[in-house]
Amino acid sequence: MPIPRIPKRPIIGIPVGQGTNPRGARLYTVHQLYLNAVYRSGGIPCPVPLHLDDDLYGEIFRRIDGLLLAGGEDIDPHFYDDDPKEDEIEKTDPDRDRVELLLARWAVAEQMPILGICRGHQLLNVALGGALYQDIHAELGVTETHDMRGKGENFRQKRPHQVILDPDSKIARELGAVLWVNSLHHQAVATPGRGLRVVGMSPEGVIEAMELEGHPFAVTVQWHPEMLTDDALMPRVFQLFIEEATRYHPARKRQP
Repeated sequence: MPIPRIPKRPIIGIPVGQGTNPRGARLYTVHQLYLNAVYRSGGIPCPVPLHLDDDLYGEIFRRIDGLLLAGGEDIDPHFYDDDPKEDEIEKTDPDRDRVELLLARWAVAEQMPILGICRGHQLLNVALGGALYQDIHAELGVTETHDMRGKGENFRQKRPHQVILDPDSKIARELGAVLWVNSLHHQAVATPGRGLRVVGMSPEGVIEAMELEGHPFAVTVQWHPEMLTDDALMPRVFQLFIEEATRYHPARKRQP
């Protein structure tokens, strides 16, 4: 059977997480919803493994057209010059942190399109020198519900709080200035990294969206648009990202 010829789709790198199966074998993991969102928006999702040499990550980087930083576990506080707070920090994965920080900094330098979701929102912040709250309820005292993990059926689709967006931001122009969002996090951006502009906040002041100034498309959100599959507007977050990745030309890349 001949290989079908189709118009070029952008390749989107998605660094994976780690886990184990019931027998204890180590696995690389990525939630299928991210892959589906990229595919349905016109891109080719490409999971990026951990534990490779940096020169191989350079080869991967030169072949992708966009970087998706997905959700997952807490970021190791040592990467933002803090010590883990025993009663606040949850599971971390320094192997994943290292790979994502490496690729994120290359993508910023090369102006490659970036989309950060939940952990990815926080990861780009750390990559640019920002810091995090290890637990927003302990450190900020917010009363809003931000962590819906395991709270009833369909907890991934429940929308416990609003986000107020800067009307002049990329996502507000597509989604509107006020959103009700799902929420699956207990950490948040404390100090924005270099060049990051806060464009969305919860009513009690939790940073929920940022954009990197001077970059064609580096957008991060604290909620999970890939999970809101019944929403007519949320897929636009991925569509905007894929449109920018389509415009990103390989000739602009140079060896990191």
